[in-house]
Amino acid sequence: MQIFLSRLVLLALLVSCASGHRQTSIEMRKFVAAGQYAEAIAYLNASPLATDEKSKLLLFTELGLIEHYRGNYEASSAALTQAKSIVDELYTTRVSGKLASAFSNDNADFYYGEKYEASLVYFYLSLNSYMQGIRETDPAKRKLHLLRARAEVVDWDSFLNEIKQERLGKVVFKEDLLAKVFGALVHESQGTLNDDQIALQLYKDASEVFFKNYNLFPSYNASFEAFKKDFTLLPTLPAKEVEGKYVLRTAHSDTFKNYLSSKVEQLTRKLKKGKPSNEGVISFLIQDGLIAEKTPDVIEIPIMWGAHNGAALSMGLGQTITFELPTVVGVEKLETGKIQALNEAGLVIKEVDLSVVAPLGELAEQAIKEHSTSIAAKTAARVTAKHLAAFLASYAAAESARKNGNSMAALLATAGHAMAVAGINESEKADVRFWSTLPSSIRMGHMSLPAGTYKFQAVYDSGPARRIVDLGSSTVVMKANHFVMDNKDLRFKGFLPQPSRSLSGSK
Repeated sequence: MQIFLSRLVLLALLVSCASGHRQTSIEMRKFVAAGQYAEAIAYLNASPLATDEKSKLLLFTELGLIEHYRGNYEASSAALTQAKSIVDELYTTRVSGKLASAFSNDNADFYYGEKYEASLVYFYLSLNSYMQGIRETDPAKRKLHLLRARAEVVDWDSFLNEIKQERLGKVVFKEDLLAKVFGALVHESQGTLNDDQIALQLYKDASEVFFKNYNLFPSYNASFEAFKKDFTLLPTLPAKEVEGKYVLRTAHSDTFKNYLSSKVEQLTRKLKKGKPSNEGVISFLIQDGLIAEKTPDVIEIPIMWGAHNGAALSMGLGQTITFELPTVVGVEKLETGKIQALNEAGLVIKEVDLSVVAPLGELAEQAIKEHSTSIAAKTAARVTAKHLAAFLASYAAAESARKNGNSMAALLATAGHAMAVAGINESEKADVRFWSTLPSSIRMGHMSLPAGTYKFQAVYDSGPARRIVDLGSSTVVMKANHFVMDNKDLRFKGFLPQPSRSLSGSK
């Protein structure tokens, strides 16, 4: 009985640390929502997460992303490079910190991160270098940053190919649409014929990835449940039949398909002419909202005490036991959005759709459901075994004490069972660690404009209230590719224009 309780105490301490991580996530999200990035970093560095060896991946991803939000790309890349190294170690060597017994749960293990989270480490590393490149005025330094961005895209593709091979045929994350679309933009920025051809192929590949894997998400397919239910059957059917029976397009799927078509048309025309057009191309990347929260879900299952059922009832034990599994709550329905270009008089002169390329809230929901389903039976069996072991140990101790006429020892044995149950419940808390400061969606758009100075804004008008995010002003130069990125504090500070922090473009 003593050994059993000692092991439960150890597990309870591990879970207690994980519970502290949940509070860290809650507080950091508040800081990020308020655009208080320095405060978020200070809180993170003083939190339990900063000293937990098993959650280092989470520490570096959170730190890297918050530094990215405040435009500190060098510090962001330093942290994310650490995260990338940990991802490589965890996925390549399969390092595991699980306790070598049936008594451990996910909280006792290293934080591996979900596959989509690992993929986003590569994205933000590439984006950081890309942003540094287009803000750089020295041509040689700009080229170096953009080459680094492309190198990260290549590494990203290799990582995703490994995932794809492991997960073929499964209704899980294995292809990243963002890698195709953003990767194409990075190749476009290199300014070579070969890179433009690669970009064109990536946009074409994105169409296939979208059809085969992203019709699983409600933002893109109103019939996503049927698509998911028959997912393993779909590869045997003609594409037209799949589209007719399993796909009901939404506004988001239409805008994304239009985005791809326009990029393919633009690049095809450019490659045919062998030179850029006489208009400046503006590319936009918007990181909107905060990803849905990962929380515990209480599961109740029946338990049979067998021949000792009467004794169990006399000790106040019921016929059910509980444990937790992770779930996701608050996945928001994504609004449709547009990018508007305004002239110096404040009139809208051009408007294009803003396409969702990464519905991160829905990706998270799919990933957590997949994980919870995979561990549910094992967790139920483990919890049942713990409860039976605790009961039998307490019952045997109580019976032995009664036979020896030691009523106090018998009472203590029964009380010991209550302590064991408390330890079990604490040791079986759901692992709700997650990359909590990610946006709820990543969107992209582009437009061509003649030379001139414009103001840009993102407009969302399909939700409960119309939102306008000011993206600042830019002078469009002929034959130049500019890039405007929404800094998240614009969304959370009343949408006040801060062009020096949110705007960048090549000259």
